[in-house]
Amino acid sequence: MKRKTLYIKGMHCPSCNILVEDKCRELKNVKDVKADFKNQTAEITYKGSFNNEALNSKIRQYGYQITDPSSLETSKESFASRLSQSSAIFIIFLIVFFFGQELNLIPNFDTSAGLSLSFVFILGLVASTSTCMATSGALFLSTIGKQRSFISAISFNIGRVLSYGFFGFVLGFLGKSVAQNFQLGPILMVFVAVSMVIIGLDMMQLVSLHNLFNIGLTKNIFRRLEKSLIKNPKKTALFLGAITYLLPCGFTQSVQLYAIGQADPLKSALIMMVFALGTTPALLAIGAASSITKSSYYPLFSRAMGVLIFMIGMSYATNTISLFGVNIGIVSKPNSDIKNVLIKDGVQVATMNVDSYGYSPSSFTIKKDVPVRWIVNGKNVFGCQGSLQVPAIPLQKTLATGENIIEFTPKEKGLIAFSCSMGMFRGNFLVI
Repeated sequence: MKRKTLYIKGMHCPSCNILVEDKCRELKNVKDVKADFKNQTAEITYKGSFNNEALNSKIRQYGYQITDPSSLETSKESFASRLSQSSAIFIIFLIVFFFGQELNLIPNFDTSAGLSLSFVFILGLVASTSTCMATSGALFLSTIGKQRSFISAISFNIGRVLSYGFFGFVLGFLGKSVAQNFQLGPILMVFVAVSMVIIGLDMMQLVSLHNLFNIGLTKNIFRRLEKSLIKNPKKTALFLGAITYLLPCGFTQSVQLYAIGQADPLKSALIMMVFALGTTPALLAIGAASSITKSSYYPLFSRAMGVLIFMIGMSYATNTISLFGVNIGIVSKPNSDIKNVLIKDGVQVATMNVDSYGYSPSSFTIKKDVPVRWIVNGKNVFGCQGSLQVPAIPLQKTLATGENIIEFTPKEKGLIAFSCSMGMFRGNFLVI
């Protein structure tokens, strides 16, 4: 038995470890392998002689290549270079966004609006071009791909969609359970915001997620299940697709966090299923997806996606801060010209609808020292929007389906902000 250390260029996440190890084990004389993406190495235990090019032919299509240590050192970007490039992308995104708003090409921004399903689908398409998702493709090619069975290929992807939907439902249920406790709702939102910011910074290569958290648990579970299912891939195609949910991937983790924040099992399940559908086309044509990862522009593209996830995380942070009545950044400001409050018998009457899209209208202008009768029509109160809180009054109320009546008298001029328990949906009263 012999042992040698290979230096492999292109490794950057735990899923890369899985893919490289699987490809190494396909070589008959390799008895054991342990990959380490942090050091971009793979320690090989083998018999006889080891042919580097034989392994290269297997991993090159996924964006990896055996190289020498000096080449790895010279290819590494400095932190300053990564930071300046990420900052430039961030500024470009902001400029495009604000000019788009000025030209009415982009609707008014509201961080409480969340991500549309079409955007989640596009995020899935983007994720499917990453080398993290190529691991699912490698599993697909080495099992279902060899069978050349259209039914097995479809089953593999159906398994992925159903698995993502199931775990999305669980995540949404978890979020809903936390949202019902007004003390823990803001804490969960802080966790979601911070986690998404860290994932974004990790994708920008400004921090190492692996050094901050142990994310190898699901990888080990995946390993055990893979060994059991891979023996007869034609019969286990559905389950092979299902276990790919356990593969560590920054894109998937960010969508998982977003699903938790919905605090709605059905909506969270739908979001995860749409994301999985977005990854399906590239998995069915994995060769095209892997060619993208080999492009010299891919690191820049991946970094841009990291900036986008970072910005989403920051928007979650503004949602959390809004729970305490503070509006910052690009959050929409109240408009004193809004005339949607009626005066009846000396009482200000404000009527608001609550559905799966949040609060409508979400902004009111009222007068100081005049009683307010707030009529909240609960059309859909099954998500976090069903838990209303107004810190300035203070008020914490679980909304019921139908008409909910809230009465208060504003004593000071300024802003009275309200939101759901998770800060996902927000609104305000401007007191004049």
